Amino acid sequence: MIFNEYYNSLDRDYGKIEPSDIPTEPGIPVETSGLGPEEIGTGTNPMMNQLQAFNAKIREGASKIEFEFMGTGKSTSDRPSPEAFGSKEREDMRALAEINEIKTSVHAPLHTQSLSGLGEQGFTDQARQMAVKEIERAIHFAAEATKGGAVVFHTSEWTRPLTEIKERTGEKLFKGYPEEEEKAMVMVADSQTGNVNAVRKDYLVYEPEFHTAKSYEKVLRRKLVGTIDPETGESIEADDWIDVNGHPIKREWILEKDKAEKLFDRVPIWNKEKTNFNVKPVKYTDFEDRAKELEKKTGKKIAPEVLFFRTQTANKVLQAKGHSLFYARYYDRAKEIRDTAKRALEFYEKLEDNIPEDEKWKIMKQQHLVGDLAPPKNMLPSKYLKETVKQQTDEMRHIHESSAAADAQAREALDQMRRIQTVQDYGKNKVAQTIADSGIKAMIYSDQHRKELNEPIFVAPENWRPEQYGSHPDEIRCLVLESRKNMQEQLVKEGYSEEEAKRRSKEHIKATLDIGHYNMWRQHFVAKPDENPKEREKRFNKWLLEETKKLAKEGVLGHVHLTDNFGYDDEHLTPGEGNVPMKEFIKNMEEAGLKDFIAEAGSYNATRVMTDTWALMGSPIYTTTKAPTFRSVHEQHLGYHNPSTYIVGAYAPSNEWRLWSEVPME
Repeated sequence: MIFNEYYNSLDRDYGKIEPSDIPTEPGIPVETSGLGPEEIGTGTNPMMNQLQAFNAKIREGASKIEFEFMGTGKSTSDRPSPEAFGSKEREDMRALAEINEIKTSVHAPLHTQSLSGLGEQGFTDQARQMAVKEIERAIHFAAEATKGGAVVFHTSEWTRPLTEIKERTGEKLFKGYPEEEEKAMVMVADSQTGNVNAVRKDYLVYEPEFHTAKSYEKVLRRKLVGTIDPETGESIEADDWIDVNGHPIKREWILEKDKAEKLFDRVPIWNKEKTNFNVKPVKYTDFEDRAKELEKKTGKKIAPEVLFFRTQTANKVLQAKGHSLFYARYYDRAKEIRDTAKRALEFYEKLEDNIPEDEKWKIMKQQHLVGDLAPPKNMLPSKYLKETVKQQTDEMRHIHESSAAADAQAREALDQMRRIQTVQDYGKNKVAQTIADSGIKAMIYSDQHRKELNEPIFVAPENWRPEQYGSHPDEIRCLVLESRKNMQEQLVKEGYSEEEAKRRSKEHIKATLDIGHYNMWRQHFVAKPDENPKEREKRFNKWLLEETKKLAKEGVLGHVHLTDNFGYDDEHLTPGEGNVPMKEFIKNMEEAGLKDFIAEAGSYNATRVMTDTWALMGSPIYTTTKAPTFRSVHEQHLGYHNPSTYIVGAYAPSNEWRLWSEVPME
């Protein structure tokens, strides 16, 4: 049975009317973008049975409907997941979509784990697979219950300082909070283990002061600066570190895995008066300056946080190496004493075997050298030597264990130092892997259900909160392109041609743009000096429209969510009722060829979000004559402004008479 003929069938059968055909209403400008019921749909109620929710939205007149799920893992009665609906219900959903010509999409459950697998224990594949599982459940549902389209999920990744986000112009437009630039937390990841380390920017650390070539000239009493080192062939510069023999240690070697170990040959500066080595306080801003200097010198970019943690890890290596050397310096002496005692023991054991028991007191009473050792009186030399051998063997074992453990710690810290990278470089590769794996699953399910689908299923990562990576336009662009590249590489390995693999990855991976989520950047937009609030709002709107337009034109997008707010939180106001420049945004999307819009409901507008969005775009109710707008119908029949239209007395037809639309007369 077709339920949605009140709006959609009229829309399809009678066509759209011109603005001049729309009767004017006081205070309501006549506008039309050409978008209405055919282009703008809505989502189901995620808290109820999705078959019933889908049915309800069809009856409301939607031609595009997004199944929305809140439940992860096993479903509950008020938080169902895609897996809560069996094959019979899925068949019914698809039949309703097909009969009523509904374009579908699916919003996967709001998974608690990030796409990269970041959790309390750092990045783990176990956590990442939980996100993959939830997405696959939604893809499986889409393949069996819908006609294809987007499978949406959030990019809810790690936090990063908003002040570190640079626009293409080099500007820093955003700030999370007033002290963010000085006090924000920065993170790095271990490329092998996924472990994460973090430090606040205002954290003060101390590190040893090392001799430079210039300062060490006084120690060696010869010229170093400007000469060529015969061992390395390097020209020695004044700020190069130096080893005890005067060989240079370049500062940029901290960037090179095969030369980083040379850093541990640096000579610390000894303070004779205080009887210790000099140390100095270092701030995070010092590492920012060092990173810039290294980039200028080598052309290689290194993040300040990576330089910070590599330096701190290098100090751990120094400490471990120092412990190893401290214990190892006694090893040769202990071994020499033990070997001497063992040789002497062999001699005295033979000697004592040939001495009668009643004569042994003579050798015990007389103190004399046993090799280089002097046993005490009243002790047989063999007993003393046995104790000496055991004591020195234990000493050597202690040195073995302590020094070897310190060497192992040094090696482990050195390897860790080489593996440190930014959390962004590590995490975005994991996100790309998750999306690519999901894209392949979408491709497989699409191929298996090709006859039942109107369009292929594609995975559609959605920008989320500004505080989390993946929410900025440049970030979502990067994730989509990296994911497509990852999927393409996987398909080529499976035997696809480069061209076909590229086409399939683009077909099954497209972003969802939620304009309400982007509008939350408004609260973090930094005003220019002497800029009033109105000018700031205007400049932010320009940024928002330009950035989203770029995404649309670059072919990154495949799906759009329409929600509104006032820039503070994701309230899901009806489009046009917040401060999103909604009409301009929708126009830009339409011009870029995007017409797949879902107006998502919030807490208080579930029954009117779709029709009010149609009204916002100036869409009329389509009839064969001049027609009122959706807004006028809503206001008249629900008592907003105008009274209901009714006919009384002799003008009213008999009760048997019915309008063609089946709408009862009053």
